[in-house]
Order: sequence, then structure tokens, then C-alpha cells
Amino acid sequence: MSTDRVFLAIAALLIISCVTGVVSAAGIGTEWKERVPVEAGSFSGVMISADGSKVFSGGDQMYLRSWDGELHWGGRPGFVSAMSRNGDYVAYGLGSALVMLDKNGNEMWSRNMDADVRAVALSGDGTYVISADNRGNINTWSNNGEFYGRNQTDLVKQIAISPTNELVVATTENGLKFFTPALDPIWSDTKNGSIDTSIIITSDGSTVITSGGKRVSSHTNSGKINWMNDVTSDTITSMASSDDGSVIVLGSQDGKVTAMDRYGKVHWAYPAGQWVNSVAVSRYASVIAAAGIDQNLYVLDHGGKLLVKKQMISIIHPRAIAISADGTRIAVADEYALNGLSLSLEEMTEQVTLIPRTTTRTTVAVTTVPTIETTIMATPPTQVPVSPGPATTTAKSPLDPLMAILAVGAGLSIVLVRGKS
Repeated sequence: MSTDRVFLAIAALLIISCVTGVVSAAGIGTEWKERVPVEAGSFSGVMISADGSKVFSGGDQMYLRSWDGELHWGGRPGFVSAMSRNGDYVAYGLGSALVMLDKNGNEMWSRNMDADVRAVALSGDGTYVISADNRGNINTWSNNGEFYGRNQTDLVKQIAISPTNELVVATTENGLKFFTPALDPIWSDTKNGSIDTSIIITSDGSTVITSGGKRVSSHTNSGKINWMNDVTSDTITSMASSDDGSVIVLGSQDGKVTAMDRYGKVHWAYPAGQWVNSVAVSRYASVIAAAGIDQNLYVLDHGGKLLVKKQMISIIHPRAIAISADGTRIAVADEYALNGLSLSLEEMTEQVTLIPRTTTRTTVAVTTVPTIETTIMATPPTQVPVSPGPATTTAKSPLDPLMAILAVGAGLSIVLVRGKS
């Protein structure tokens, strides 16, 4: 072998040995716990503020705390309750009373309704609160307690206020209804049945997504239907979506976590095995959390791949999981505690080594850095189109392994040709 051939062969091996890829690993750890008092029931209605700094949970005893624990209060009953997205206000119903609290747990005002309060919603900035009672009355109050508007309708299941604060949506016993914040009617639909319960309004306020039974529906903010599909094989228990509505995630009694796009097409289903009672997603749905009666918390990526699984102390009830916008903080309530969990997504280097044999054919051996054990569906899922989340974006290798193989093959071919000449 000539000196040139030796030099090219060594260069090829050096190029091959430098081919790398990047894989993701995830770890999850407990930052804090709020124990349920012995005499109290479990937490419910878990929420995380938009900036991820505050966590709230209702139930027999409400709690609000900052993630670092500097702000911390609790103890009041508030099964019907909500926190504003900015984390500065809490409203709750206790019997016929609607009560407004500031972020420190101080009572700002209280108003008596005509009957027991059954649903509460706060605008994102806390400027107004809406309550519904057992006589079909819906009332709007400003955050200083001044009366703002009223309507009488069917018994309400759930209320939601758009992030733009311009639209109020209620699922009722007789159908879906849209209002202004002053509760002037915009649109209603009683012809499609009354199975809808859960409500999501996209961040721009343009789309309303509802679910109930096995069905998911999408409407414009004026009430025009986009689509209505039966999606699951059993009852839907929980629904969440990315801020823009491009990824819709369902938990259901058929034991699956199901992901759809904004057009109603199902892209993948993760088999949790038993009832999935709660689901939550990050801003871009790059991180998805789900849990239910098997006591496991499943953390998935937007393509349905399991990132990490954590066993909790007990079963997880509906409305018991929340995720911060960047996906790094997860609050989950089991029957014994409200848990603050931190999710770490680490980029790890995967070394790819190409070992040439005595012939011109090249084989590839892959050595993978050990990561946390994951389970991937047998059929690779089709990824739901989403806006890329910066926290989970994975950098591509500067040199694609296939291109490296082709380059090396070409180099060796040149060496052989030169050797024959």
C-alpha cells in the first residue's frame, strides 16, 4: 500500500470516529410535598401560574405556594375554586358564598349567590370572576367585588374564560353556550346534545375545544363548528392542549393517552393500560404528563415517546396534574400529597463508530450512552405538528452518519483506483 493510500485510509477512520448524534434523556425529582391533613380529603383542581412560579390546588383544603416556598398558605375549603393565570388571585365557592382572595390568602370580598356555587372561573389577569349556581344563574364580578353582569341559563358544568378575556364559554346540561364577559349571549348549541364537559380556549381566543363522552368538538369563537369527532373507545376523563390548540391530548377510561391535531386527526395513542384520569401539557406540548388509577405518572414527548415514569403513592384523580409552560415543573396531587416535581431534559452524546472490514463494505456499530429506561410504542407514532419549544429542541449532528458513510466510501474508492493505476 502506497503512502497516499495509507494517509487516506487513516483520514477516513478519523472522520468515521468523529460521527456523533444527540439523544435526549429525562430525569424527574421531587422538589417539595404538601401533605394532606388526616381529616381532609384529597387535593383537586391543580394549577400552575403562567410563569411557573406559583402552584394552586383546591379540594377540601386549598393551598397556594410559590415553587420556592417563600409564598405559602392553605387550609380553607374550596372544592369549587380557581387561580388566575398570573397567580395573583384565587376565587372559590363555599355554599352560596363566592369569595375572592389575594395571592397571600387574604379575603378581598365575599358575595352571596341565590344558591350553592357550582362553578367558578377567573380571567387570566384576575380582573373579573364568573360564578354559576345551582339555580342556573351566572354572575360576573370585577376583582373589587362590583357587580358586572348576569344571565340565567341551564345548569352549568364548567366555565372557561379566553386568555384574551373577551369570551366566556359554558358547558351546560343542555348544550354549549358562548357569552361576553358581561354575559350577553353570543351563541348557543343545544341540538348536538349535552355530553360536553371540559373546555379549552386557544391563546388567541379564536378556537373553542370541548369534550365529553367519547366526543371532541372544535368551534370558532362565533360558534361555527370546525369538526366533531368520536375519538376514544371509552369515556374521556381529561383534556389538555398546547396554547395554540395544534396539539390536543386526551385521557380516557380505555387506558390510553391520545393526541390529536387542530383538525381532529388522531396521531398517536400511548397505552397506559388503566384509566387515565388526568393529562396536562406544556406550552408547545413538547412535554405531556398523564396519570390515573395505576398510580404511575407518565411523562411523554410530543410524539408519544415515554421520557420518564414515576410511581406515586396512590391513584391520581381528575384535574390533579399541571405543567409549567416550559415543561420543567410538574405539580401532581395523589391522595396523600400535592407534589412539586422537577423534570430535567439532558442532551447526551451518542457515539457512532464505523469499522471498515477488509473488503470495501463498511458496517456500523452504535454505542449508546445509558439513559433512563423508556418504552416506545411498537408502531412509531406520527408526530403532531407543533411549534418547536425552545426548552426541548434537540440540536442535529453537524455530520449526518449516512453522509459520512458515503463520503468515506467515496474516499476508499479513490484509494483503490489510485492503487490500481
